Amino acid sequence: MHRVDVIHPDQEAGSGGAFLFARDWLLSQFDRPELASDGFWFESYDDPRFGPTIVIIGGPAAMQGILLNGSLIPLASGPDTLCVLRPDWDQIEKRLYGFASDFGMPPAVTRLVVALFQSGDVREAASRSGLAYETAREYLDVARGLVGAANLQNLITLLGLGIASTGSNAEESDALLAYAYGVSERQTQIAGLIANGAARQEVARMLSVSDALVKKELAQVFAAVDVENAAGLARAMVELRLLAIATNLHDARDPFPEAFHQDMVVTARDGRLIMASDYGPRSGKPVLVLHSSMTNRPANRALVEALQNNGYRPVAMDRPGFGDTHAAPEACRGQAYFDLAARDIADLCQARGWPSVRVVSRGAAQVVLALHRQHADLIDAAVIMNPDPDARSSSKSTGFLAAMKRNFARRPWAVAVMSHWAVQSLTFARVRANVMRSVAGCPADAQIMADPAHMRDYYRGVTAFRDGKLDGFIREQTALATVGMPPPLRGTTGVTLLVGDQDSIHDPHETVRYWRKVLPDAQIETVSGAGRFMSYSHPELVVKALARRAVLPRRDQGPRPPSPQMDTL
Repeated sequence: MHRVDVIHPDQEAGSGGAFLFARDWLLSQFDRPELASDGFWFESYDDPRFGPTIVIIGGPAAMQGILLNGSLIPLASGPDTLCVLRPDWDQIEKRLYGFASDFGMPPAVTRLVVALFQSGDVREAASRSGLAYETAREYLDVARGLVGAANLQNLITLLGLGIASTGSNAEESDALLAYAYGVSERQTQIAGLIANGAARQEVARMLSVSDALVKKELAQVFAAVDVENAAGLARAMVELRLLAIATNLHDARDPFPEAFHQDMVVTARDGRLIMASDYGPRSGKPVLVLHSSMTNRPANRALVEALQNNGYRPVAMDRPGFGDTHAAPEACRGQAYFDLAARDIADLCQARGWPSVRVVSRGAAQVVLALHRQHADLIDAAVIMNPDPDARSSSKSTGFLAAMKRNFARRPWAVAVMSHWAVQSLTFARVRANVMRSVAGCPADAQIMADPAHMRDYYRGVTAFRDGKLDGFIREQTALATVGMPPPLRGTTGVTLLVGDQDSIHDPHETVRYWRKVLPDAQIETVSGAGRFMSYSHPELVVKALARRAVLPRRDQGPRPPSPQMDTL
């Protein structure tokens, strides 16, 4: 996403990367006082095609020290040269077209969206695209709907960060705004929230300041960055965030450790490896904790501690293709994938010598159903938080996650490409921003996820996606988009479904009606003041629901499969 050009004082326009830079601009860089101090500085130049562009300039040694990928620096750099780190606009333009196409944008909308990203201004984008202003506004509404963007600045931010690629050490940060333009910490916070799509009044509420103060601070940011509106600010913030991803100039990162546990490795009956985390204590009653379709096995500390404090031994496992569990065979799709996930549970239980377990599931209702059909005798009781209906049965369409799920239902073949875009820049800052925006309408979730410890817990559960481990996510989302409503299942009196009344992805009333049809014998409860993060905000309620459920009816399941092998790391 970036390249480094080498410049020197005697270089003429048209040689190397210098053709981009005016001669006077180029010469002025060699007189900067920062050469004798930090060794690098922020600057901007007017790109012939993309307009004002933010860059980092410095001597080769200084740039080598701040770049995460030092190989970007050409071998031609020497003691009398400077290095210019800038966006690779040609590559970015290609990725923008790919992003828009994969999200189903028509060609005319795609051209307009790319022009908006380039210019940061609707009128300029309309002119570049040969469209009337009002037509451009209509096309941009289409684009916003397809990606779930709240407004134009949010659209630009999603585009910019969606096309970014992050390595394992990269982190997005808004701190570079203060680094480059000398704005205050509060102004940096305001700029980041506005770029992410928040309205001024919303920012004031989040920061506990007045709307007038936000307006004043925002005006100062606009002046410092030399932009005229929120869309232009979003474009500048994208550039700075991309520079942060390419360098180590961001704030120190937390290690995002998982709660203390022992890793377990089980060999499934088909030879694949199943990975699990055993949180202990060994004396506790085993409880299998299933992750949602949007996360991996690490269980949040609030849930782990609530279970342990009530005499349980939580054990969390990755489903096929999630985290460290080996992927399913290539032909295993749709309902067959849920069935394989259920067999993995049975293999884990047999390897551990557990004749039965209790189950706490963060979503993943289809896996619990498959387990009940195959091995009802394994389940003492089950609690499923916020069970997802199949994608076609959910009508909620607001927000990025809801928009993505709607796209999955409409275009299931595109799940893989859209998932690829979604995890391109899965940094802690980006995940935190997306989470806080998605929970804005749910006071309970907003309060609980404002706690940095909870946010770090959540981020730990998605880091495997950042490492490219997407096979299970893709198969599960595709199955949710194509399998449809499961047939009714009787004999589930030991199952409790807890539905938050402030669910930000699905309409809770629709969810309750859906699962009453599928599980007519189960206990279904609406939890007042709860949203998607129920295991964080209401862990004791989950434990109480688990304790009061009756043991499920046992059915003869025939002979057990051959005993799988289990190792403890």
